[in-house]
Amino acid sequence: MNVRSLAKLLPVLLALPSNAYFILSHGSLETTRLDPIVSPGGISSHVHSIVGGSNFDKTIDIAKMRNGTCTTAAVSVDKSNYWVPQLYYYNPDDQTYQAIPLSFANTYYLPRAGSDGIVKAFPDGLRMLSGNPNRRTYDSSIPSNVAISYVCLDYDTSHTGDPAWAQRNSFFAHNCPDGMRAQINFPPCWDGVNLDSSDHSSHMAWPSGGVDGGDCPTSHPVHLVSLFYEFIYEVQNFPFNNASVPTWVWANGDTTGYGYHGDFVNGWPALVNGSNVLQEAIDNCNADNGVGGELNNCPPFVPYLDSASASSCRPQNPLVDEDVGFGHFINKLPGNNPLWVGNSTTKPSWPNYTEPNTTYTDFKSVIPAGYSDVGCIAEATSGRALTGPSFANDNMTRAACVSFCESYGMPLAGVEYGRECYCDVTMRNGASNTTLLDETKCGSTCANNSYENCGGSSTLELFNNPSLYPVTKLPAGWTANGCRTEGSSSRALTGYSFTSSSMTNELCITTCGSKGYIYAGAEYSQECYCGNTFTTGSVAATSSDCNAHCSGKCQRQRLTGNHHKLIAIQGTTQRLVVEATA
Repeated sequence: MNVRSLAKLLPVLLALPSNAYFILSHGSLETTRLDPIVSPGGISSHVHSIVGGSNFDKTIDIAKMRNGTCTTAAVSVDKSNYWVPQLYYYNPDDQTYQAIPLSFANTYYLPRAGSDGIVKAFPDGLRMLSGNPNRRTYDSSIPSNVAISYVCLDYDTSHTGDPAWAQRNSFFAHNCPDGMRAQINFPPCWDGVNLDSSDHSSHMAWPSGGVDGGDCPTSHPVHLVSLFYEFIYEVQNFPFNNASVPTWVWANGDTTGYGYHGDFVNGWPALVNGSNVLQEAIDNCNADNGVGGELNNCPPFVPYLDSASASSCRPQNPLVDEDVGFGHFINKLPGNNPLWVGNSTTKPSWPNYTEPNTTYTDFKSVIPAGYSDVGCIAEATSGRALTGPSFANDNMTRAACVSFCESYGMPLAGVEYGRECYCDVTMRNGASNTTLLDETKCGSTCANNSYENCGGSSTLELFNNPSLYPVTKLPAGWTANGCRTEGSSSRALTGYSFTSSSMTNELCITTCGSKGYIYAGAEYSQECYCGNTFTTGSVAATSSDCNAHCSGKCQRQRLTGNHHKLIAIQGTTQRLVVEATA
C-alpha cells in the first residue's frame, strides 16, 4: 500500500472496532454501464465504478472470473469484482455533469465472529448487493441504512469535533478538502444454500449487532467474513455549489447520498495447491487486530502478492460504447437518470425514454495497420533505445505514438512512462527488442486512455512495422561504399555540394552523377557532397556513426544486397554515407 493510500486510511482505521481485518487496495478497473448481478447480459440502468478481476463482463461466473488475466487487488488470486455507482459533479450553470475520478478503493475483510467464534470464507459463486438505489430516507434502526456512510477527508484536522464534518449517512453540505470516502458494509450471514436471490440480498442477513457483528439468525446460520468498501472520490477538484442546488450526484440521479449501494461477486479460489487462501487468511491473520494493509504480514497471501500486476491490470472485455463524462461535461447522465432531488420515492424519468442502440467497445486506441506489439523492453543503459523523432504530452495513447512514428516512416515506435513516445529505424545504445520483460513492467496507464498501458519507468512498450525498414534501390551503376569520416583538414569530398530540406540518398547520388562525379556522400540529414577522390584523413567508419535521419523520405530506404549497413540514415557531423560508382 502506498503512502497516499495509507494516509487516507488512518481515520477509518481508528474508527473501526477492535476486530481483526485485512485490506485490499485497488485502482480503478473500469467505469461503465454494466452490472452482471442486476442486469446480466445487457446494459445496466446506470454507470458503475468497478474494481477487481479483469474478466468483469456483462455476465460472469466463478470459472470465468478465475480465468481472468489479472486483478486490481494486490493478492493475485482474488479475482472477485467489487462495484458501486459512479459519482458525478453537477454544474447548475448549464445543467451538465462530469464524472468525478475515483482515487482508489479499499475492500476490507473483517472476521467478526459470533459467539461460536467461527467465520467462513465466501462460498464459490456467491454474489450479493448491499444498499438500495431507491432509498430516500434514513432510519438508524435499520442495519441496511446504517451500512451506508460517508467520510469527508480533511487531513489538517481543523474540523475535528465539528458535527457538520463527522461521518454521516448522506452527502455533506460542504466540500471535502482531501476527497470524500463513500462507505458500505455488506451483511455477513448466509442462508447456507443460495448463492444469489431474486433481490440479490435476501439470501444474506445481518447479525444481531447489525453492522458491528454478533450472532447470525437461525434462518441464515453461516457466518461469513464481513465485507466493507471504501471508494474515495476526488471531490476536492470540483467546486461546491450553494445549498439551493446539488453538487454531487450518483449515477442513478440520486442527490441525497441515501441511494448509494454496492455489488460483490466472489472470485476467490476454493483451493490453491490444496489450500483455501481466503480461509487461511481469516484463520491465521487475525492476531493483534490483523494485518490491515500490510499484506506481507499475512503468510497465506505472501506467495500471491503482486502489486505490479495489480497496478497494470486493465479490462479484458468490451465496455458500453458511450461517453461517461471523464474530463469533460456531458448533457445527461447515461441511461434514464434525470436529476433526483429531494425525498420523493418516485424516481424521475425522461419523457418517452428509450435505450439507444448502444454497442460495446474495448476503448483501446487503434494501432495503424502494419504495426504489431513486440512487448515490453528495457530502456538502453547508455542513452535512449530509440533516438529518432519523439514527443511527450498528456494526450498520449498507444495509437498516438505509433501514428506519430508512422508519419516519419519509422518502423519502431516505443511508448514510455505513460506520456512519452520515441521512434527509430533500429535499436540503439545496447537496447534489445528480443529480450522482453514481463508486461507488468510496462504498466503505466496511458495519459489519455485509462484502458491501456503506455510503457513504464525506463521501460517501453515497443511496436514494429517490418514494411517500413529502409530499403534503398541505388541508381544503375552505383554501389555502397559505407560510412566514412570527414577528412583531417577538409571535407572528404570537395568537388560539389548542396543542401536540401528534402534530401534523400537518391537525390544526392543523382545530382553528383549528373555533374560527372563518381562519389556521392550525404551528411547531417540535408547535406550532399560530391567528388572523385577522398581527401587525406577520410577513413571508413561504422554504420552506427551514420545515424542522422534524412530530411526527405530516406528513412524508408536502405541499401540492397550485402550493403544493408547503410540504412537510410545519413551522417552525423563529421560522418558521411557514401555511394560510389562501379
